[in-house]
Amino acid sequence: MLPKKLVMSAFGPYAGEVDIDFSKLGKKGIYLISGDTGAGKTTIFDALVYALYGEASGPVRETNMFRSKYASTDTQTYVELIFCYGNRDYRLRRNPEYERPAKRGSKIVVEKPAAELFLPDGEIVSGVKEVTQAVAELIGLDRAQFTQIAMIAQGDFLRLLLSPTKERSDIFRKIFNTGLYRFLQEKLKKEAEETAKKLESIKRDIEHDKKNIQLAENAVLEDSPLLSELISKISEYTNKDRKTAEQISKKIADNEEKLAQNNSQLGYAASMEKIKQEMALCKTEIEKNIPFAQQLEKNYKEAKERYDKEYAAAIEVIAGIKDNMGTYDEYDAVLVQEKEYVSQLAVMAQKEEAECRQLKILSKQIEEGKKQQSLLQEAMLKKEQCRHREGILQKQLEDLQELLVNTADYNALLNRYKKACEAYKAEQGSQKVIHAECDKMEKAYLDEQAGIIASALQDGRPCPVCGSVQHPQPAVLVENAPDKEQLDIIKKKRQMADKKVSELSMRAGDLKGQLSALDGQIIKKAEQLLGCRERGRIKEQAAESQKNADRERTVIRQEMDKLQKEVLLKEKLDRELPLLSGKYDDIGEKAKEYQQKKAVLAANIENIGEKKTEKAKLLTYKDKTEAVKMLENKEMHAVLLEKQMNEAQKKFAEKENFLSSEKAKFTVLRGQLEKSSTLDLEKLKSMRASLTQAKKELTENQQLIHIRMAANEKALKDIIEQKDSYEELTEQYIWQLDLAQTVAGMQSGKSKITLETYIQMQYFDRIIERANTRFMVMSAGQYELIRKTAAQDMRSQSGLELDVIDHYNGSRRSIKTLSGGEAFKASLSLALGLSDEIQSSAGGIQLDTMFVDEGFGSLDEESLEHAVSVLNTLAQGNKLIGIISHVGELKQRIDKQIKVSKMPYGGSRAEVIN
Repeated sequence: MLPKKLVMSAFGPYAGEVDIDFSKLGKKGIYLISGDTGAGKTTIFDALVYALYGEASGPVRETNMFRSKYASTDTQTYVELIFCYGNRDYRLRRNPEYERPAKRGSKIVVEKPAAELFLPDGEIVSGVKEVTQAVAELIGLDRAQFTQIAMIAQGDFLRLLLSPTKERSDIFRKIFNTGLYRFLQEKLKKEAEETAKKLESIKRDIEHDKKNIQLAENAVLEDSPLLSELISKISEYTNKDRKTAEQISKKIADNEEKLAQNNSQLGYAASMEKIKQEMALCKTEIEKNIPFAQQLEKNYKEAKERYDKEYAAAIEVIAGIKDNMGTYDEYDAVLVQEKEYVSQLAVMAQKEEAECRQLKILSKQIEEGKKQQSLLQEAMLKKEQCRHREGILQKQLEDLQELLVNTADYNALLNRYKKACEAYKAEQGSQKVIHAECDKMEKAYLDEQAGIIASALQDGRPCPVCGSVQHPQPAVLVENAPDKEQLDIIKKKRQMADKKVSELSMRAGDLKGQLSALDGQIIKKAEQLLGCRERGRIKEQAAESQKNADRERTVIRQEMDKLQKEVLLKEKLDRELPLLSGKYDDIGEKAKEYQQKKAVLAANIENIGEKKTEKAKLLTYKDKTEAVKMLENKEMHAVLLEKQMNEAQKKFAEKENFLSSEKAKFTVLRGQLEKSSTLDLEKLKSMRASLTQAKKELTENQQLIHIRMAANEKALKDIIEQKDSYEELTEQYIWQLDLAQTVAGMQSGKSKITLETYIQMQYFDRIIERANTRFMVMSAGQYELIRKTAAQDMRSQSGLELDVIDHYNGSRRSIKTLSGGEAFKASLSLALGLSDEIQSSAGGIQLDTMFVDEGFGSLDEESLEHAVSVLNTLAQGNKLIGIISHVGELKQRIDKQIKVSKMPYGGSRAEVIN
């Protein structure tokens, strides 16, 4: 992947559209990106990565931070990249989410993120996720892999250089996709844990079954660790209970036979006693019911006599009323018709009166509405004039408010800038003190080292430093010289002081640039709005102007509210007046219709009166209601006569049947009693009680044994069913646990190296081998990276730490002992080795470009020469390498450059120099 052209618009510190033509830099070699602090050098990397993957090059900046604070509101924020891959050109365009003015009105809307990829064949891929996926598939790398290979930022590869095994393992997992081995570790561990859970569950079940085993009183069952022995003992105890239960069953059967014989005898004796009781009851019932039967017979005869006397007369009256019932219906129909006509006439009169009242009201409303309509003609025009003036005032107020906010921001920013300058000066003084102390200690240390070597020199033997066999002026030991640890501590303090001074300088520079840009915006805005360029009067004049504009806007809004009501009233009248006129005509037609219906109903009422008089002459009773009432009385009397006679007859017959039945029953019972034999009932009852008690005791004992047998047999069955599973899981858990601990690096007494770490170690060894080809060159053959093989302890993960071999003295020490410049060279070498290994592992990936961000400032002249030489060698293989740096020597060594400048107003700009 080789970038050819990059366009940034309102992106980061770039306020307008910036065009960077990478094709002017060629297809290989080194070019330098230089410029002021905060001007936007790293932003070029951010824009390139954002165009490809929709994210920044590093973790600090997020996509919602890309909108330039210097850009005007109508300038779009986007990045466009043209790059070559496989000798074919591709074009990318992306924009982040940002706020912009609406195309209509004064609202602020959110521009949604969007992306487009234009392919060589003319096809277009759209959508944020879709474009990112298409780029990853085309290049063969995701963002994380791309930034590790092509975007080398100092903070990232220093972290890779000094990271412990765990952090480095996380980095390699993403790059080399070793998560599959970690997944295998977790899966083996999970399977061992699941087997342990199953085994523990079976153990709990077996213990539960043991607790459920029931024993007879004073009986003991000895426990055994072997399931087979326990099963044998439970079986033996259960067989013993089974034999006892069989003996009890025989005794119960004998008892039940005797009890059945006793029950038979008791039943016979009880039946004879019951016969005697029933005979006495029958005799009592017969004697009690004979008087009742005689009275019921008398009642029946009296009811029969009344029925014969009155029933026929009532039937005759009923027939006469029914024959004349039709005449009453005709008379009632005439009355109903007359009442209906009268009711309709009253309704028509009311409706006519109501319509006339409504006509008067509508006539008045129409007249008044037309008067108001003519008075409201000018309201709409006045309202539009007020609305236009209000928009002008609103824009003026917004501009004034923005000016006041910018003025407050300027004052706050000015205070921050002053504090930043003070902090920078104070820290710069501390830095000078630490530098002087460090230089002094470093010289003393080196003199001491020379003295140590000189103390071991002997005439005739070569010096390990210069090789001479004569030593005319050997160095002497220095008193109170610091040791290596003390020197490292002061160097670390010096490095921290340098870093802090640099950070404070960058911070003060950024604040100064922001202050200058904001000052220009305020003066320009104040001159446009107030005609004032005096800073001291801007706030006062803006506040006064804002107050006047706000007062005028309030008056206009009050007038608009009044005009709005008039406009709404006119619109309402325009809609309602035609409707009222139409309604007036409709109501007039209805009033005429009601007058005609009234005349027809009056004629109908007169005709129905004559018919009512003729029908009344034919009636026997006053009306149909009176005739129906008389009919119902006669019918009820006839029914009552018949019912009283039937009920009296039924009661008399029922009593006669009851007496006959009781007499026959008494005769049968007396015959049964005469033929029966005599038994001792009390003696039989005593024998039954004795047999019943014996049966109860035997049954309870039998139930206890059966319950105990059922529980023990269930427990025995459950234990037998789980025996094979228990033994199988125990054997399985042993080898699963051993395997899981092995791949997780948890074996006792051994280095804690997981399976994933072991695989990553192979990649790491190849990375170190590739890195050393550069590190040996950049360190002039002094240093070589090597993987640490011995763990610091057996409790933490190991296998991915680094040591360094110093070929000047043959020592091997921690990578952390390197100085700042040495660490940068080691870090750059390791990052280049990582880049080589990733491309080699990925296979077929074409990356024709690389970017290195900062770090060269810590190198001396010789080291800088070696580093540039290594990068030049790397670039000879058709690779274009960009370097961000403030180092002046690089500007002299590198001809091709992208120069980034921070402008006082309007953001930054970039220029390609070749």
